[in-house]
Amino acid sequence: MFGFVIGLALSLVYGWVLDPRPLPIGPADLRLAHKEVYLRLIAAAFFHERDEERAQARLASLEQPEVGQLLVHVTERYIAEERDPRDIIAFVTLADALGLTTRPMVAFLATPTPTPTSTPTLAPTPTPRPTQTPTPATLIPTATSTRRPTLTPTPTLTPTRRPTRTPTPTPTPTVGPDSPFGVAQSVVLCDETNGGLLRIYVRDRLGVGVPGVEIMVSWAGGEDRLFTGFKPDVDPGYADFQMAPDERYQIKLVSVAAEGAVPEVSLSGDILCANLPAGIDPSWQIVFEQGVSR
Repeated sequence: MFGFVIGLALSLVYGWVLDPRPLPIGPADLRLAHKEVYLRLIAAAFFHERDEERAQARLASLEQPEVGQLLVHVTERYIAEERDPRDIIAFVTLADALGLTTRPMVAFLATPTPTPTSTPTLAPTPTPRPTQTPTPATLIPTATSTRRPTLTPTPTLTPTRRPTRTPTPTPTPTVGPDSPFGVAQSVVLCDETNGGLLRIYVRDRLGVGVPGVEIMVSWAGGEDRLFTGFKPDVDPGYADFQMAPDERYQIKLVSVAAEGAVPEVSLSGDILCANLPAGIDPSWQIVFEQGVSR
């Protein structure tokens, strides 16, 4: 009996003090940093499922007072710190669905574009077939005993106009929401500010800047990737890159379909902008637009 009591006491000490079983933990028991991670998972799931009721249930499981303000705070911090655009877009999509959109988020909201109406093709107007003018028969004079025969002149045929063929109108191709992007402009800027800056704009078929587009800038020594949308005060579809002299750069759109020649730019101040002061490099501006092909 004494040994049983000693064994029971030792097992209780081991189970309660030395190696206690961990208690079950739910989302509400997470630390604040871990709640932000869980919030990112909720936003990513909503971006793919678009199930607002399930997203609200998951947010409620955090048992966080003012969980909407926490979502806004985390989203704006991700935007300010230029985090992964995929996480930012997921956060912004969830906040917009809950009616919590703020000004910094607007640049990352997808702008719906109206579906263009198809232009009816004009049917060619049938041209009336020309009617043939009958030729009157020529009278043959008859000899009489009293008069000399008189010849009746043959009437002259009236020329009939040949019908002109009505040309069939050529249908104009319609630029749709899935049309590829092309280079609409590639021009050197001879200004003394922001020397050597590569300015890139990405616009949809209506000329509206498109945020969140991945761009690859490559040169002989390497490459760099950047995204539009981090400078909405300039343009939602704007991104820039600082170029170096004596380098040739290629610019490609990665996350959207593109067609046409890949633009190449380089800095050569003496040739491009002879009027710039010494030591000041020119800048380049490249505009990609949906539906443009060169």
